[in-house]
Amino acid sequence: LRWLDGIHPADDGGIRALAALRDEVEAADETREALLAEYRAAVAAGPLSAEVEALQSIKGCGFALAAAFASEVGDFSRFRSGRQVTAYFGLAPKQGSSADSVRLGGISGAGNALVRKLAVEGSWRYAQAGHQPKLMPKGSGVPLEIRMHGRKGSERLLRRREEMIARGMPQAKANAATAAELVRWLWALGTMCREAGE
Repeated sequence: LRWLDGIHPADDGGIRALAALRDEVEAADETREALLAEYRAAVAAGPLSAEVEALQSIKGCGFALAAAFASEVGDFSRFRSGRQVTAYFGLAPKQGSSADSVRLGGISGAGNALVRKLAVEGSWRYAQAGHQPKLMPKGSGVPLEIRMHGRKGSERLLRRREEMIARGMPQAKANAATAAELVRWLWALGTMCREAGE
């Protein structure tokens, strides 16, 4: 809608077309919000509600990513390391080796495509993010220790992305690397939440 606001047609046909397009976008947005409301209600009534809320304490993770990630992982203790999580979601780089050399390629693309897409989209937040902490919604039941760990993760991800860009790494590559580290932080936050609830 912000993009459409910048378009100024010169004739009546263009004005009508723009109005029709705006109506379609607004209708799609209403449908999306209704589906999200249903999804939020289902998650709130489910066994992973605490984890979904905790995951949102890190920048780049909104409700959709938190819910999809927690649903796909299920039992956070099933992974032993962040590397396993990165590989599971297809965010680990492909490796090619010959003799004494190892070459890293693009991400493998294995695993849950929805979570991977949401993690990559969430990682773009770090391109515009500042160093202020993410504000949690009022009445959040997330323990302080988990919120502080989320803040620490946000700072690290922001700093690492800035370092990659400063070294001349292309934005898309830096974003994929940020997404890989983001899912490791999400796993760590979910594990902390699960242990706090036991």
